[in-house]
Order: sequence, then C-alpha cells, then structure tokens
Amino acid sequence: MRSAKLFLTGILLAAASSISFAGGCLQGTFVYYDADGGYAGHRTVGCGAADGTWGTVTDDSSFTQGCSSPI
Repeated sequence: MRSAKLFLTGILLAAASSISFAGGCLQGTFVYYDADGGYAGHRTVGCGAADGTWGTVTDDSSFTQGCSSPI
C-alpha cells in the first residue's frame, strides 16, 4: 500500500511539473494589423537575440508559434 502511494505521488509530481513547464514557454511572433487589415508591425518573444518590436502595435493581432519573421 505504501509503495502504491509513493508511486502515485511521483506520477502527480511529474504531471504537475510538466504542465507548469509547458505553460511557461511562449515563443513566437505577434503580427499587428491596421484598420484596413494590412500589416502594421510585429513583436517577437522568446527568441533570444531576435526579440523586439517593429512597426506599430495595435489591438488587432494574431500569434504564430515559432521564431520566423512575418516579413
């Protein structure tokens, strides 16, 4: 009985750590669009030296996972 409890505790800890690890990884590009739907700017996050914001940040945006440039 004790070994079963230890086994289940181990599985729960492993599951909790994998969920928190996966939830904390944001890597990709936000692309911002102007009122006409055209490209206004983009912001790259989680990509190291490529991180930054270019152009204009607007409320209309989309997110693409990965570190490729949208332009």
